[in-house]
Amino acid sequence: MPQVGFALESALNLLAAKVGLSPWEIRYRNAIRPGQVLPNGQVAGPDAALEECLLAVKPAIEAATGPWGLACGFKNVGLGVGHRDVGRCILRVRDDHVEVLTGAACIGQGLATVLTQVASSVLGLDAARIKVAFPDTGLTPDSGTTTASRQTLITGEACRRACQAALAAFAGLAPKVGGGKPGTAWPWAGLAGRDFPGEYEAATEPFDSTSANPIRHVAYSYAVQFVELGPELRLARVVAAHDSGLIVNPLAFEGQVEGGVAMGLGYALTEDLPLVDCAPPAKFGRLGLLRAGDVPPIVTICVRKAGAGDAQDGGTSGAAWGPKGIGEISTIPTAAAVAGAYLAADGILRPRLPLEATPYSRKKP
Repeated sequence: MPQVGFALESALNLLAAKVGLSPWEIRYRNAIRPGQVLPNGQVAGPDAALEECLLAVKPAIEAATGPWGLACGFKNVGLGVGHRDVGRCILRVRDDHVEVLTGAACIGQGLATVLTQVASSVLGLDAARIKVAFPDTGLTPDSGTTTASRQTLITGEACRRACQAALAAFAGLAPKVGGGKPGTAWPWAGLAGRDFPGEYEAATEPFDSTSANPIRHVAYSYAVQFVELGPELRLARVVAAHDSGLIVNPLAFEGQVEGGVAMGLGYALTEDLPLVDCAPPAKFGRLGLLRAGDVPPIVTICVRKAGAGDAQDGGTSGAAWGPKGIGEISTIPTAAAVAGAYLAADGILRPRLPLEATPYSRKKP
């Protein structure tokens, strides 16, 4: 997706110049909006907030004093296109806490924190009373791969459903005491030893579907990233506006955006992976990873469509809270936004990555 996004968004900048529109204006006029049909035939849901992402970066454009560029991003959430995509979770009540069991792997995205927050919110328990077990093929239910930005939406929804089942059983017990905080009476003692399973399937239609408007994916995330250049045409700042639905953990979300943008900046400006007979001869330390000191200030803006994501519409197929992924999309628009800034600076189209003839170029002319 970063490769395709770089090509399409760079071409869009050229089209904007030909018709006398700014890079922002051509995107705003053509932004997909709820109820419109996506290129794959699916109708954009009520949660689609690409327009709001563009409006979120507009103040940065108006305040810019140096050359700037921007690009949009679009990313499916979940495997989609007819693949069976299931999240599973078990809520196990212990003598003094509840345990969340799922085979969903955390690879740095903070999934255990997300599941803790989901359980805490639904059950009304203090987070210290909730433990998330390590994935174990012998103990935890299969919740699919950690790919396609799917785990927060799909396993998070499975966790919510497991908690709802437990809450229904808990309704017949004595009233809660102290919100379940450590040191207080354990209000769930009457359910100790019981398991409550939760499952959510993100149902989609395959490529050969004959539906007029097939559901290819259960959700889509949208993004707009703005890049401004400063003195000596070096990076001055990045503003990243992302529509990822309900943000379960804003701090973790911001960290993922900042990391994704940093990756995208390196991809745009310094990283190169030459191949000789299909094998990379360079060592990892010589690939040109962007140094921390070269990463400019990054401002993250969380965007959510007003009115989307409640228990009725959710913006997704059956997921009540409407969270969407942030994993891959945080990198997708970055390189094109950087290229657009340099195009605005000197009028030179740079069709290759890493971009040539910039202050960051490792190969000097």
